Amino acid sequence: MATKQEIIDAAKKLGKLIAENSVGEKLEAAIKRLEEDMEAQRAMNDYQRFIQTLSEKEAAGKPIEVEEKQKLQTLQNAVVHSLTLQQFQMAQMDYLDLMREVDQVISAQSTGQQAVADAAQPAPAQSPLINPSL
Repeated sequence: MATKQEIIDAAKKLGKLIAENSVGEKLEAAIKRLEEDMEAQRAMNDYQRFIQTLSEKEAAGKPIEVEEKQKLQTLQNAVVHSLTLQQFQMAQMDYLDLMREVDQVISAQSTGQQAVADAAQPAPAQSPLINPSL
């Protein structure tokens, strides 16, 4: 039987393997680029703030005006057309896909089941950059 410390040690090794994998390296590089790109940060922050404002307005039962929809479209376009944010989103989605696969294997192994990660394809990750419902 494995001890708690052995499990923690194995988790640390797994974390290091993930960080050294191309998926982990791409995410780290994308995060660094995003941290250095003030324009991309501003576009994302402006978009998220405006989404929050519209959500609050909608929750209060107030209508969303045409001008607000146009502003949302403008902000959304700035986010979508940012190369830095596109690269970050792709790296993030690849990383989340890897994490889902790892989680499936760990779950299957910890419950004594045969790993089914090969048979089950993970669902595509939702874009954190775009809210298609608005």
